[in-house]
Amino acid sequence: MAGVTLEIKGLDQMIKFTDPKTIDRAVRGGLTAAAKSATKTAAQSIGQRYNLQARRIKQDISGPYIRGDEATLIFASRAPTINQFGFKPGTRASGAPGLGRGRGWGKPTKAGKPGSAAIFKGQRVKYPTSFLALGAGGQPLPLRAGKGYTRTGKRRLVVGYGPSIARIFDSGRYGHLIRAEVEAEISRRFVAGFQRVLDSAARGYGGQG
Repeated sequence: MAGVTLEIKGLDQMIKFTDPKTIDRAVRGGLTAAAKSATKTAAQSIGQRYNLQARRIKQDISGPYIRGDEATLIFASRAPTINQFGFKPGTRASGAPGLGRGRGWGKPTKAGKPGSAAIFKGQRVKYPTSFLALGAGGQPLPLRAGKGYTRTGKRRLVVGYGPSIARIFDSGRYGHLIRAEVEAEISRRFVAGFQRVLDSAARGYGGQG
């Protein structure tokens, strides 16, 4: 499981000159600001590289859950179907010659195009054995022949899936870049939130003078 860790240094020195309760509030403010930015940043970073809508990505990122000095985001491991990656079913190739205009058989029909989907932006991948069929809920599902047969002797069909958000973030092709972008943003947001609380406290002290 991939995670993002924010390390805070220098608080021991700051506590010598600042009320510890103010420091605690500042840490909490920084952590909250950083955690709230993580979902949006992760969704944007993934959406720049994968052919998934931001709304679909955010559905599989829950949190942040803040407890003490830790914030947790959960990336769902349920994989989207390749429909979510713009799957286009192929056209069936008959291979039969066309009927000529009163002169017998014409030229053979062109071979059909295989199904395809774009897991990564701008990179369509062929799925020659996949097709669309209505599932139990009435929604179209991308199916392909799997291993084995059903009890009635029909070939077993399986649904085609793409990578889950958890896999994309953890071990996907661009996982290291996505995590780096999220880490940079939460660090920036933490500093801004931390400083905002300190500035607010300083204005309060100044107004008492």
